[in-house]
Amino acid sequence: MNPLLVEGRIKNKKKVEAYIHAVAKELGIHRLYSKILHVRFSTKLAGEAQGYCWGDKKTHAEIDIARTSCGEPMSMESMMQTLAHEMVHVKQWAKGEMQELVRQSKTRFNGTLFGETEYWDRPWEIEAHGRERGLFIRWFEQSQWKKCKWANY
Repeated sequence: MNPLLVEGRIKNKKKVEAYIHAVAKELGIHRLYSKILHVRFSTKLAGEAQGYCWGDKKTHAEIDIARTSCGEPMSMESMMQTLAHEMVHVKQWAKGEMQELVRQSKTRFNGTLFGETEYWDRPWEIEAHGRERGLFIRWFEQSQWKKCKWANY
């Protein structure tokens, strides 16, 4: 897979890295060797968000994952599902499916231009929310984490 940098306080860092590689493979972005994927785990993100992602088609993608949201600690399961959600966005950028046109305050997704669109109506968010849990569960069922007491499966 592409070069990976994981920063911040996170338990089981090696397993998290394995998870990232597995999700990248599932999304078909594991062979994009020219991309750098930088994942940061932070105590809190702006706006009480659980995760953020940005990047470009050519060089890199950055993901921030919160360890807390709305003043409460996030479970490992929630952080990993959020990470999967943000990696769907990495896939969208890396494969040229999504482009943010900052000067126009618009987003092009699969050839269609979107302006001010409600969060839950954005097709790139619909895809990311639709895949996050399935990506996590598929990996989880095949991993050593299946024995973890925080798991609900």
